[in-house]
Amino acid sequence: MSYYNVYLTALFSAGAVFFFIAFYVLFLIQRNPEKAEKLPRKVLFGLIIATADLAWCIPHSKPIAPDSLQGWLIPIAILALWLSYQFLDYLFARAFGGLLILCAHFFLYASFTFHAPGKPFFSLICYVLGLTGIFFCGKPYLMRDLIRKILGDSLWRFSIGILVLIFAFTFSFVGLSYFL
Repeated sequence: MSYYNVYLTALFSAGAVFFFIAFYVLFLIQRNPEKAEKLPRKVLFGLIIATADLAWCIPHSKPIAPDSLQGWLIPIAILALWLSYQFLDYLFARAFGGLLILCAHFFLYASFTFHAPGKPFFSLICYVLGLTGIFFCGKPYLMRDLIRKILGDSLWRFSIGILVLIFAFTFSFVGLSYFL
C-alpha cells in the first residue's frame, strides 16, 4: 500500500472515528453516565490503543536505534505494554492521547507532502488534535473531568460535540477533496 493510500485511509478512518465520538458525546453519553466516567481508566481499551501506538512507533524508532538494539525493539514494546498494564492509571486516556499526538503529526506531515486543500485550517485542526493528546497524556484525569462536564452541562456537551464534528467533517472533506 502506498503512502498516499495510507494517508487517504487514515483520513477517512479518522473522520469516521470522530463522527462516532461526536454521536457518542451528543446522544449516547447521557444513557450510561457511570460507564462514561470510567472510560479513561479502562485497561483493556487502553491496552488495545497502546498496542496500536507502539506498533506505529516501532518502525519509526528503527532509524534512530543503534544496530545492537534493532532486535530488541519488539520485546521492549511488549515489556512497555506489560509495565503499562501493571503500573499506569488512566491507561485509556494516556493511550488515546498518544494516538492523538501520533495522528496529528502524521496528518500534518502528510498534508504538506500531498498539498491538502485548506492547509492553514487543516494545520490548525492537527495542532488542536496534538495539543489535546498532549493534555490527555500529561494529565489523564482531564479526560475524566471533561466527561463530567459533558454529563453535567448541556452547553459543554453541545460545544464538545460540535468541536468533534468539526474534526470529523474536516478529515472527511480533506479525504474527499483528493477525489474531486
